[in-house]
Amino acid sequence: MKKLSSILLILIMPFSLMSLIVRHDVPDERFIALGKAYPQVCHLSDGESTLIKENWAVTAAHAAILLNKELENGKTPQVSIDNKKYDVEKVILHPNFQINETSIENDIALIQIKGNITTIPFAKLYDKQNEKGKQITIVGRGDFGTGLTGPQNWDKITRAATNRIDEVHDQWITFNFDHPESENTTELEGVSGPGDSGGPAFIDIDNVRYIVGVSSYQQNNGKEGVYGVTEYYARISYYKEWIEKSIE
Repeated sequence: MKKLSSILLILIMPFSLMSLIVRHDVPDERFIALGKAYPQVCHLSDGESTLIKENWAVTAAHAAILLNKELENGKTPQVSIDNKKYDVEKVILHPNFQINETSIENDIALIQIKGNITTIPFAKLYDKQNEKGKQITIVGRGDFGTGLTGPQNWDKITRAATNRIDEVHDQWITFNFDHPESENTTELEGVSGPGDSGGPAFIDIDNVRYIVGVSSYQQNNGKEGVYGVTEYYARISYYKEWIEKSIE
């Protein structure tokens, strides 16, 4: 079971919403412009998710807990996709999902949306085991900041940033927030901020958009969203079979 830093306590709070933390030496307009290219991202009340079928989205289990409780209490939660609201019909948490103050396991869930969304192309599930070293694009909205400041304010603007997968560990893909002076940094380097849970990591191959990971938590040694932190995303290839069987 992976060990978490204090950010986990922030991520599971009901008020935790987030966007991206990006490199300080690139104009914000570039991250905002890139974010507009990813309509597959579905915004939750306390996180993000990604459309993977006409009526299904994938997210982090800890980001879907509130939706599940609302359904159990007879309420109808909603997700926002391309500035439109859609009712949630069902939430499926991974059966082996576990979370406590120091660790998290199997942090992935599915959201069934009422009706079919046919105007937005959904992301395909990445099924290969070769993620290490690949460049990804992460997307989210909420608290915004840079690698020097960490999260600063929530302006509700969707942004996208890039990074490169450094390691894979069974159910996780991980990547670091590299300083602009590092040889490993990407042109639009960034990581998720507090509350950006469930947000996607994308790879585009031959004009096909794949989701390779789902935002789970960050190891930050007490200071979130600054250069040097490490992100942990639930690895889609590890959970692909469970996702497909659950949708069926």
